[in-house]
Amino acid sequence: MGHANLLAIAPAFRPGAVNAGDGAPVKGAATPVRHGIEIPVEARLRRRNPARVEVVPTTGRRENNMRRVLSLLVAVACAAGFVADAAAEGRGGGLRGGGGGMRTPKEPYEVLERKGLFATGLRAAFPAGVDCPGIASPYGSRTRYDGSARNNDHYGYHNGLDITLRAGTPLLAVADGTVVHAGTAGQLVGHFVWLHFAPAATGLPVHLFARYQHLDEPSPLAVGTTVEAGDVIARSGNTGTAGGHYGSAGYPHLHINFLVGDSAEHTVKGPMLGPKSLRYLDPLGLYLVPPPSPADNHALRDLPDAAKTVAVPVRTTDGRTLPAGSRTVWPVACSPR
Repeated sequence: MGHANLLAIAPAFRPGAVNAGDGAPVKGAATPVRHGIEIPVEARLRRRNPARVEVVPTTGRRENNMRRVLSLLVAVACAAGFVADAAAEGRGGGLRGGGGGMRTPKEPYEVLERKGLFATGLRAAFPAGVDCPGIASPYGSRTRYDGSARNNDHYGYHNGLDITLRAGTPLLAVADGTVVHAGTAGQLVGHFVWLHFAPAATGLPVHLFARYQHLDEPSPLAVGTTVEAGDVIARSGNTGTAGGHYGSAGYPHLHINFLVGDSAEHTVKGPMLGPKSLRYLDPLGLYLVPPPSPADNHALRDLPDAAKTVAVPVRTTDGRTLPAGSRTVWPVACSPR
């Protein structure tokens, strides 16, 4: 909650009037203005002489009490504002350092667990001879890249993976696909673009939807645009990260998350996109050979540890695909050594 709006939680108090609970002024017999606040007046008549009637206010104590109540409510509002900010890191708000309580989850964890929101244990291995931007915070992690605890409304679990990048770094389509949604959201998301990848493009037996977020600028690609693996679709940035844990400078990086569905059908609401049968997929699962069966995080989690090191195909900054002929690539180009 922005501190400029702290008084919004006490709309009953407005300069110039004493308000009822719905904000309407309370009616009184007479309403002289004192210190910018209209005070209903109860008066008693004191007859000094037959020709003069003096109105003597009896609400001085009530006026002082009203001021005390107002001051108390403002103090409570300020305290509530700081607490709410500290608890809002998942929305991008909050105090630097991520203090405050955990945000309230929207559904039981059992529901999210069935959808695959947990760490799978997959690890990335890049081709020899190139330097690739690696994973700063993996899928399912409950900590950020700096080791601090995540505060979000899904029990602290990371629903994608983070790659630390300089602002303006080109971001690549991980496979042949189509732009299905794009736009700008607020804290936590910033500029974003969604791509859809059909089974023929990935080798997976499911439809894959990928969101790239925190873009430096809105993606120049219109909905319906088709792309090929390795095409530049946007550039990395820090939108949606300034404030909160990351401070005023934000955190330039790519957050990419994958959702899978049994068909290309999906719905869109704000920055969100939902396949008809929504499940999460660790992005590293895209590169696993042979593809996981079924293509979900439960199968990935159950792999033996020796099978959890994933050889990730890449596109290099000089235009090569390694290994040659790969139909999927890492979302950021790698530099030859």
